[in-house]
Amino acid sequence: MPAAATETVLDYIDKIVVPGDVFARPANEYWALTYLHTGMEFLYRQALKCDEQVTRQANPEGNLRCFAGGTILHSTGIPVALLTCSFHWYAMSAYQYALLVGAIAYRQDDARPLPDLYAKQAMPEIKVFRDKVAAHFAWGKKNKKDSAADRTASILPQLAFQDDSFYMPALRVCQGQAGETSSSDDLQPWSIRKAHEALRQRYWPVLDLEQSK
Repeated sequence: MPAAATETVLDYIDKIVVPGDVFARPANEYWALTYLHTGMEFLYRQALKCDEQVTRQANPEGNLRCFAGGTILHSTGIPVALLTCSFHWYAMSAYQYALLVGAIAYRQDDARPLPDLYAKQAMPEIKVFRDKVAAHFAWGKKNKKDSAADRTASILPQLAFQDDSFYMPALRVCQGQAGETSSSDDLQPWSIRKAHEALRQRYWPVLDLEQSK
């Protein structure tokens, strides 16, 4: 029998390691990481099915670059509203996951970034989407950090298909108000499939290798 693990890697890129096999019988923050990971994997698989379905329809030979958005998506057979909500759910779960890992690392070593900053560094596009759309619509609040364009962009239909994957947000909003012009540049497009596959390399590369066999 192999010896029990003496440490667990929580982040393979930033080298966050904790003593013991914390996922053997997870409790407290490690149980939270376990169920968040399970939920993220579920949302990833659903998004992957949607990506593959539209790719088969729009780019079966794999030699085209296509863009589709708005009402066009409703003719693809994709549950547009549900997939849109999946971006919200994924962003919230991914942020919570990173926040916990960052908090664990900071409690071990207060020279590391604060948890919220760690999450921003680990998943910048998702973090901004979470702050301005998923956690609450910027449109519904008066946060000084949000521009008028941010507020408008947060409630627009923003799902689009490009490069064989669904992305949000699809549009860059520019808006003039009271003599001032603002843009939603902070909200950058991201794909559940591509984001999750990148996060696998950071958090779960061993599981990724096992699933690819």
